[in-house]
Amino acid sequence: MSRLRGSVTIDDVARHVGVAKGTVSRVLNNYTDISADTRKRILKAVQDLGYQPSATARNLKRGRQDTLGIIIPVGHGNGADPFLAEFIDGIARALDELGLDLLVTTAHSRDHVIATLKRLIARRKVDGFIVTRTEVEDPRIAYLQEQNFPFVAHGRTRDPSGYAWFDIDNEETFATGARHLYSLGHERIGFIGGPLELNFARQRLEGYRQGLEALGVAHDSELETLQPVGEKGGIAGARALLSAKAPPTAILCATDALAIGAIQCCRTLGLKPGADVTVIGYDGLPAGEYVDPPLTTFTQSAQEAGGRVARMLIDVLDGKAPHELQALAKAKLIRRASDGAPTMTSEALAGVLRDRLNEQPLSGSKGE
Repeated sequence: MSRLRGSVTIDDVARHVGVAKGTVSRVLNNYTDISADTRKRILKAVQDLGYQPSATARNLKRGRQDTLGIIIPVGHGNGADPFLAEFIDGIARALDELGLDLLVTTAHSRDHVIATLKRLIARRKVDGFIVTRTEVEDPRIAYLQEQNFPFVAHGRTRDPSGYAWFDIDNEETFATGARHLYSLGHERIGFIGGPLELNFARQRLEGYRQGLEALGVAHDSELETLQPVGEKGGIAGARALLSAKAPPTAILCATDALAIGAIQCCRTLGLKPGADVTVIGYDGLPAGEYVDPPLTTFTQSAQEAGGRVARMLIDVLDGKAPHELQALAKAKLIRRASDGAPTMTSEALAGVLRDRLNEQPLSGSKGE
């Protein structure tokens, strides 16, 4: 019985050609001290026999695993956040084009994240890490810098110097969102954000506040709520805001998932999103196009972001200085049907909601 294709060894090639194993190895590693005739016969035998060099042996020799890693921190509603699924898909697509693999795992606490990093590094499972959902003070980045282990961050920390990152200008984006809503005639503009240890959540809240301040609109803590960043957080956040004595006629949400939840809450309360209450999200997720009404959102392609970060990490592995690989991009407003001019005042909206909210007791809590 003939040997299965793919199980051919370098010894088989050497015996087939009638040369030493070391000669075959030198040809496969592009040494120039082998005669042209011998080289030709060995390469033909490699093709005829279907010999494929061991990826494990090749990677050990050059100190690379051809695998990148990402550890998803479970919490803050991340497990229900569709942005991360799109982002990881973008990473995987980019790596597939380069013949590389992606190792994805999760961690349920800060200590677990660091323990997982230590284990994967010690076992040489990956060549580098992609860090996502960066925190204001991020222990993952601190540890990787301490270990001098390659990584790229999707997002920044309070101090973004000294490492490679790709991010969106969150402050400017949400200041633009506040200005846009004010230009439509909204004077009571609410905000649903995420936990403030997440740096993007802090930046988006600051941008919202900066936008209102520039317009001369006084800060009102009753118009802000912080929630886990999934749809359930959006439902709870919208109910909290709409229960205020002077509820917002427009809600700016830190993620599309929060915005989709806010739209669901409005519908549950008998409100028409885009007319009775305007809702705007951020992420540009494909699902937003199919919400009723289709979601107005600030868009960055999660897939493109994943691909860009993956390619940046390859650059780091190829020797480029991490501090020279930093990019800040702008998000684009995509208007659909979930935003528009207010059709009633805050006072009128409060009157409409009074009985409905009493019929449906408030769930969810407000953040400070």
